[in-house]
Formats: sequence, structure tokens, C-alpha cells
Amino acid sequence: MTAYAEVDAWTSKGVQVVRISGEVDLTNAVEVRDAISHVASVDEAVIVVDLTETAYLDSSGIAMLFRLAERLTQSRQELRIVVPPDSPLRAALELTDLPQTIPVQHTLE
Repeated sequence: MTAYAEVDAWTSKGVQVVRISGEVDLTNAVEVRDAISHVASVDEAVIVVDLTETAYLDSSGIAMLFRLAERLTQSRQELRIVVPPDSPLRAALELTDLPQTIPVQHTLE
């Protein structure tokens, strides 16, 4: 991926999980979105982006999540986000009203 972020994917209980580790910012948001699109299965109705191991997410990363949700909606898929309650990312996501558009969970369970 990039020096700042890694994207891993697997399927668990009929849900496609995509984990982003590292940092997502203006320098790599498009690459991260493309990596998610590449590994996300078109066969799964739900795609979960796990941000548990994401240390930093700027406005371009948040915009990337909104665009990804729009694209998946067009494919009749649902995007969900995992952000632990104590994550520093949670405040930024709430400021942008992302949880009003994309369901945000505390864990993968």
C-alpha cells in the first residue's frame, strides 16, 4: 500500500471486513479507497471498514469514507465503520456527522 497505511481484508460470518492500519491523509486517501475497492467483495451485502488500528484520519480520509459509502450504495451494498469508543478518530467522525450517514460500531462483533 503506502508508507502510511496498510489495507487487509477477510470475510467473517458473511461480512467483508477491511482493516486499515496506519494513517490516512491527503497523500494516500485515494490509494486507500482504491485498495478498499479492490479487496471489497461484490458478493457481500455488508462491507465493514475497521479503523481500530488507524492512528490518523484527516478530512480527506473522512471524505473518502463518504465517497466509498455512496459507491457501495449504488452497488446495493452497505458500509459500516468500526471505531473504538476511546479512539481519537471518534471525535472527528462525529464532528462531520459521519455516524448519521454510515453506521459506526465499537467493535467487529
